[in-house]
Amino acid sequence: MCNKKIFFLSLGLISLIAFAGNAQTRIGSPYSRYGLGDLQSNKYMRNISMGGISYGFRDSTTVNFSNPASYTAFDTMSFVFETGVNSHFVELSTNDLSQGSNYTSLSHLVMGFPVTKWWGASIGLLPFSSVGYKISDYETQPSIGKIKYLYEGSGGLNQFYAGNAFRIKNLSVGFNAAYIFGTLDKLRTVTFPDSVNILAVRLKNSTLINNFLFTYGAQYHKKLKNGLNIGLGVVCSASTNLNARQDSLAYRFFTAGTGYETIKDTLINTQNTKGKIVLPMSIGGGFTIGKSDSWLVGVDYQTQNWKNYSAFGEKDSLKNSWMASIGGEFTPNHTSVSNYWKRVHYRIGGRYNQTYLQLRNNQLSEYAVSFGFGFPLKRTKTSINLGFELGQRGTTENNLIKEQFGRVILSFSIYEFWFYKKKFE
Repeated sequence: MCNKKIFFLSLGLISLIAFAGNAQTRIGSPYSRYGLGDLQSNKYMRNISMGGISYGFRDSTTVNFSNPASYTAFDTMSFVFETGVNSHFVELSTNDLSQGSNYTSLSHLVMGFPVTKWWGASIGLLPFSSVGYKISDYETQPSIGKIKYLYEGSGGLNQFYAGNAFRIKNLSVGFNAAYIFGTLDKLRTVTFPDSVNILAVRLKNSTLINNFLFTYGAQYHKKLKNGLNIGLGVVCSASTNLNARQDSLAYRFFTAGTGYETIKDTLINTQNTKGKIVLPMSIGGGFTIGKSDSWLVGVDYQTQNWKNYSAFGEKDSLKNSWMASIGGEFTPNHTSVSNYWKRVHYRIGGRYNQTYLQLRNNQLSEYAVSFGFGFPLKRTKTSINLGFELGQRGTTENNLIKEQFGRVILSFSIYEFWFYKKKFE
């Protein structure tokens, strides 16, 4: 009964926070202007607090949707429900200026459960990418004076997935079938503040994207004689053609002294232009070693072939990306009765990646350190998880923008038994 109260209370609280965060325009990153936007981490909060290690990780109380092969770890009588929120804090800076922004959003809504002793399953809703930026740039031409360029973007993609995993002795294989859907809105405006005779120009693009994405995973897991557990994992997503439909509108306008805009004429007006967006193949692998309910360490590596990305038949200036992660978890004494803090899970990790963005001959890198805590509830495997991540992306060299970011993650992992009746004497 207590767990059900926690469930409804946490779900209601998270829904309110997520609604408040999504009810306003989010300014996240100017780099979300490229490709499909800022790709969101497909890691559970527990994994993010350990630098993102997940491919070789498996646990009966956690839905590790990064590697679908891990679903066979669920207990045969258990049900796991997880949800959480992310709060992002970003400081953008150039050589001359700096600006801060923040927003809060729903991080995930997933559940996992066993079907048989050798078959596990999971379903859930996750963010896939986000777009949120507003950038101004200026130049001066002798004949017409100052020219102002304004770039704005909003929207993003989500994924609803259903996954299954099957175990044969120490080997598990699985897959996630995810439906990718969402809209990316991008706006470009050119104005001429020093000239009243030249009309401003605005181009609006709205792209609706959807299709299925399949991710395949495998894990080898074995308990050694000395009580250690090892895990080896690999995950692969094949290249996928996403369906896309685009609406484009370009027009010239002038602005009155009151700021009101009046459209002069339309230059482009196309509706429902169909095309494909090629999402390139990715592959990753990882290794973990640890002792149950005591400690765990692991490493991950992932790469994705973004040079093959294209949208409506056009290539972008994206580069192949890679990421390496390392992290671990430590629990002093999970059975301690006298000292609660000995039952808390302590996590730490770090990651480094070369992103798919190459601007002005610089391929942007990103690095972050993370740490977190898992707070178990009394007489249950349900836990409240709190994580933090601090990092940096980009540089101020060559007039680029440096992002220094922080993230606070709050999640709830609710563990319940199915078809289990308590007996009283």
